[in-house]
Amino acid sequence: MARTEQQLKELLQQDASVTPALLDELLLHIGSTDSELRDGLVYPQLATYIASESFTIEDTNRIFDFILSGHGLMYRMGTADTTAVLTRSFSALALAELLVMDKTRHLLTQSQLDRLSTYLQTYLEQEKDVRGFIDGMGWAHSMAHIADVYAVWFRHTASRPQEELGAIDAMIRQLTRSDYLYVDEEADRMVTAWLQACHHGLSEDLLLQRIERNIKEWLESDVTWGDAEWTTYRNVKQMLQTLYFRLKWEE
Repeated sequence: MARTEQQLKELLQQDASVTPALLDELLLHIGSTDSELRDGLVYPQLATYIASESFTIEDTNRIFDFILSGHGLMYRMGTADTTAVLTRSFSALALAELLVMDKTRHLLTQSQLDRLSTYLQTYLEQEKDVRGFIDGMGWAHSMAHIADVYAVWFRHTASRPQEELGAIDAMIRQLTRSDYLYVDEEADRMVTAWLQACHHGLSEDLLLQRIERNIKEWLESDVTWGDAEWTTYRNVKQMLQTLYFRLKWEE
């Protein structure tokens, strides 16, 4: 009989050992609307277990298959479900933990790694719910979390950042959208990913060219200044300021 969220919360508060059955429950509740369960118990338990010596290749496959399915990173994408972003966003965090683990233990297969580039870019292009903190549900933070994935992916040996220009473009478009003003350090997390790309094969000049290419049309257009245009302006300004100072600090 499946546990209720309250029963699962009580179990995790007792530092229960992760079994295959419990791992399935953790994945089932990865997007719980209860922030204490999702952010305070399920995700930390998953992260700790993935980093442990007892984490197996079977566990790797189970989590990877969940994330790259309609139940994980693409869960109810494009629907009117306003809570589904929690599952997508925290699936991204779990993927980041898998990639950190794989740098030293190499449990992911080449076939699995080959799927990531296209899948992650598809997610970036399709995610519309970019809210940071949601009243009553806590952090969703989808753009920050997918940026965390890329910050790890770009330094993984299977990644070729110089070939990930489509993903870079998608990140820029997300950061310069007109329907949401970013206020929760999303630009900083994206820039962190870009700098990792620059440290592992992508030239800074090419990165700057992609940014210019994506914002040039907007900069050169005759803008009627309404709310949407001001939102885009503030998002672009925040992105460029963040990148400028991060690059200066690295000199």
